[in-house]
Amino acid sequence: MSETTATALKFAAGIVLAIVLIGIAVMVFKPAGDSAKSVSKDFEAINTELQDQKYLIYDNTAVSGSQVLSALRRFEQQAKEEQIALSVQTGKNTTDQWYHAKFESDKVTKTGATGISKTTDVTDPEYINPSGMFTASVHRDSNGVIRAIKFVQQKQ
Repeated sequence: MSETTATALKFAAGIVLAIVLIGIAVMVFKPAGDSAKSVSKDFEAINTELQDQKYLIYDNTAVSGSQVLSALRRFEQQAKEEQIALSVQTGKNTTDQWYHAKFESDKVTKTGATGISKTTDVTDPEYINPSGMFTASVHRDSNGVIRAIKFVQQKQ
């Protein structure tokens, strides 16, 4: 009978030891999990900021016409896919000219407008003078997502 008691005590000691080890592991790894969550949130915030950075260089800045043309070419595919809207107002064309998509009522929608080919035709009102100066601005939707970039030619 003493063998049975010794076996039971060994078994109970093993269970207690296992519970203690599990408790220690939980105490050690719980803060590590919280730290991982914090780092993950920080990484997501940095990633979002980096994605917006390509647009933020146009936020409330003065840019040349050649930079406007470069931006139109750079973001043309995204405009076609209705991810961002691009608008230019030249000295001759006093209303906004949207390319591929426009930003209204908090959303980006397709336009029937042609592409950016007219922006290099000197006789067209959509012509963008490469040496002209434009004021650029970034526009966000109600969720704070950048949805449009507008360029307005400065009076000379």
